[in-house]
Amino acid sequence: MKGREMIERKPVHTRKVEINTFDLGNHQVLVEGELLDTRPSSPEAKEEGGRTIHHLLARVRVQGPDLTITDAQAEMKRIPREGCPEALPGIQKLIGLRIISGYTQKVKDLIGDVKGCSHLTNLFLTMGPVAVQGYFAAYGRKGAARTPDNPAFARVLNSCHVWREDGPYVRSLKAALQKGKKEA
Repeated sequence: MKGREMIERKPVHTRKVEINTFDLGNHQVLVEGELLDTRPSSPEAKEEGGRTIHHLLARVRVQGPDLTITDAQAEMKRIPREGCPEALPGIQKLIGLRIISGYTQKVKDLIGDVKGCSHLTNLFLTMGPVAVQGYFAAYGRKGAARTPDNPAFARVLNSCHVWREDGPYVRSLKAALQKGKKEA
């Protein structure tokens, strides 16, 4: 595409991913992901609105504050090949994995490539950062959670430009912590 001119486009594939996090109490969150691949309808297609190729569900239970996966499950509601479910037992290898730096490579090592389903692997890869966000939403704002020694705080530190250790936002949090200590 050049500039603002639009070229004619014909949709051929759509992937929708939705991930939700739920607070289970006691520093636990449940992360549920859904992946839906569809192909648009065509005159010869029998399904109105497109044909579903993949409909996959994945769940991980994560225990904080160290963000360890304590349970992992997946379902294949709709799949294109009968051999696809053979990848499901491998999902159990994720149990015990901590969602920290290196998570992406560890997931790929455990269930990626020929060891698993590429679609589920991608879904679990996407769920890792969502687990961090969800855990932080549930537990990272309580009490003295926004302190550098809190594991929830440590999970978001250096995770992006705004949360960089030497950036103004983190400096302001550290300054507020220091001010609070002096006043105490």
